[in-house]
Amino acid sequence: MPFNINMLKAIQTSLVLMLFFVFSPEAKSQLTTNTVFGNVVECDTMSRSIYVVWWDNDLDLSEEVDVLLDSMISYRDICLNELNMMDPPNPIDGYFYNVYLHNPGNANDVFAPYGWGNGQGTDTNGYPFLTLPTGLVNDWENTCHETFHVFQYNANSPGFSYSGDSQWYIEASANWFSGVENIDAPRAFVEAESLVRMSHVPLWLSFGNYPSTYPSNWQRYVHQYALALLLYYLTEEADVPDSIITSGLFSGTEELPQEYFYNQIGGSTFRNHFIDWAAHMTNDFDFILPIQASTNEDEWNTYADPLDDNEFIQTYTNTGSNGWYQPDESEVTNAWSFNTYQLFNNDTETYTFEINGNPTGTYGDSAYFQGKVLVKNDIYGAVFHDLNMDNDLQGSLTLNLSPSDTEVYFIVASMPEIFEDDNPTFQLFPYEMRISSGIPSDITVNDTFTSKAELFRYNLLGQKVNREDSGVQIILYNDGSREKIYSRGE
Repeated sequence: MPFNINMLKAIQTSLVLMLFFVFSPEAKSQLTTNTVFGNVVECDTMSRSIYVVWWDNDLDLSEEVDVLLDSMISYRDICLNELNMMDPPNPIDGYFYNVYLHNPGNANDVFAPYGWGNGQGTDTNGYPFLTLPTGLVNDWENTCHETFHVFQYNANSPGFSYSGDSQWYIEASANWFSGVENIDAPRAFVEAESLVRMSHVPLWLSFGNYPSTYPSNWQRYVHQYALALLLYYLTEEADVPDSIITSGLFSGTEELPQEYFYNQIGGSTFRNHFIDWAAHMTNDFDFILPIQASTNEDEWNTYADPLDDNEFIQTYTNTGSNGWYQPDESEVTNAWSFNTYQLFNNDTETYTFEINGNPTGTYGDSAYFQGKVLVKNDIYGAVFHDLNMDNDLQGSLTLNLSPSDTEVYFIVASMPEIFEDDNPTFQLFPYEMRISSGIPSDITVNDTFTSKAELFRYNLLGQKVNREDSGVQIILYNDGSREKIYSRGE
């Protein structure tokens, strides 16, 4: 956009710009300016590495900008050398990358006419630029997030576009980078409480595919930012290489991010990571700092609509579900999502947890389910148990609870091998679940085994047991098959 100044002032500005960057000791990179919005008559500037920062010369921001540039240079080094990302087109073409600091609410600020917010845009010369409100100049979580976007700009993968079912990744990965670089910051994952309160929505919910049937509220709109915690869990807890998070951007792939991760990490492994992530979030977000978890909950209590809280589908106290239960359409699992059932207990009792999934989703795609049970014990802490899945749809697990097993959470995860919704609405993946109390009458996994010899017996903790021991036992046979039984110890 042209400057609103007279021709003489324009010539003066051009000459000052030229002299400044030719003789400035900071102009060591031999980059030149290419700006639509900045001018050195009304602005102060500071340049270093690939960046030039502009701000209204009525403001004294030199110290803050000096620290800002050091930080942005450090982030660039990580993005290029550790995450194998790319510089934006500006320095590649010989120009500084422009960072504009504006003072919102001040009508006399040099950048006030543009009505800027916080983020990256593209100017009329075709080059990206960054705008930061002056109040956020040294907000390092924000600066880190926005700087990461700078190095996403030259991505070449159609599947990772900022739209539709891939849009979530652009914001989530920027928040992931910010969280990793500011790992102790209380607000590093401040939207994350929504992930357990809205766990049934599809992984890829974002601004770009937001259904008109969804309520317009904070917890659904921030989903794409909150998903940073999934990426954080993958890299910091599941030991997925950091480079996997960013390599898809520059691979030329047409796979969407969720499909790329599934294929790069391996389908079975990625599914296990997903349901483990769900379980550890359910366990009071046990993989982040307590101050972060409490800050996230405070954020939920401040901004969320309490009428749209779907954390627990059903809650039971010292009893099961009284038969098979199927969630209704408003809360049942979508693709790559989960439901959680809560059980309070103070008895000595045996419970069996079962899944019976529909073979297909509501638009006909094949379903896939896994289940997990989290038991919180007042003495021993949290214990996680996987359901024994007979196939992609059905599975069960029997546990003997004691009075100290005070809280139990049954997690049902829908993880089909589909990675986008190209239907009129998000595809649902219905299922039934059952929680039964008492000794199960028949919990055999496979009743077709013949002509086989018994090798070993284990309990549900994987410990070897004898035939005469009481409780649930898993028998391993010489043909590789197994059978689950209940022994009365007789």
